[in-house]
Amino acid sequence: AVVSTQSGHYGRATIVLLALIGIQLAYCQKNLALRRPTSQSSTYGGYIRRGQCPGPKGESDKAVDGFTNGDWGDNSCTHTKYAKDNWWQVTLEKVYTIEAVKIFNRIDCAGSRIIGAKIMVGKDGAFEECATVEELIKVSETFQCAPGLEGDVVKIVQDEAVLTLCEVQIFGSEPSADEEEEEEEEDKKEKKKKDKKEKKKEKRKEKKRKDKKDKKKKKDDAE
Repeated sequence: AVVSTQSGHYGRATIVLLALIGIQLAYCQKNLALRRPTSQSSTYGGYIRRGQCPGPKGESDKAVDGFTNGDWGDNSCTHTKYAKDNWWQVTLEKVYTIEAVKIFNRIDCAGSRIIGAKIMVGKDGAFEECATVEELIKVSETFQCAPGLEGDVVKIVQDEAVLTLCEVQIFGSEPSADEEEEEEEEDKKEKKKKDKKEKKKEKRKEKKRKDKKDKKKKKDDAE
């Protein structure tokens, strides 16, 4: 089939290709996670068998080294030790509005371990969920976060299986001036509330001290 336009004739394959290019361009953004500091719950691998070189080791920084190879044997993936309560995280340069997280999964085997992993975005020690991996990632998959989700830490949590990540890419933007102003205003309100509570607390303490002093004075006068 051919679609006719004023500028000429385009085959269906060309239109599909243009659509795919459009999708790709949408993610020609800076990868905020690339070579940023990382950590994880535990690290598996690097063991030396007699007469052999050390095997692959799944350090946390393997997920932000820029290599998306999904074969564990090529030493390009993270790997935790235990079957439960695993996590991996990356600290970004500053707070961003996190728009999407792309995960490259292990492809040589054990790829189903990623199912159930939760992607969390954190700021000031509090985390909100961006997305959950609900099915096998055959090579890679991009997960969209809810609009306005901000943070400087992205954490991937897997409570039910070993966690292996062959690359994690994070896309986002700096919060707009309006968002920053709103955040500052919220911080001011919180500080005001806190100060008000502190003043009330101090007044109560002062009243107790005064009452105690008056009581002692009355007792001394009675004697």
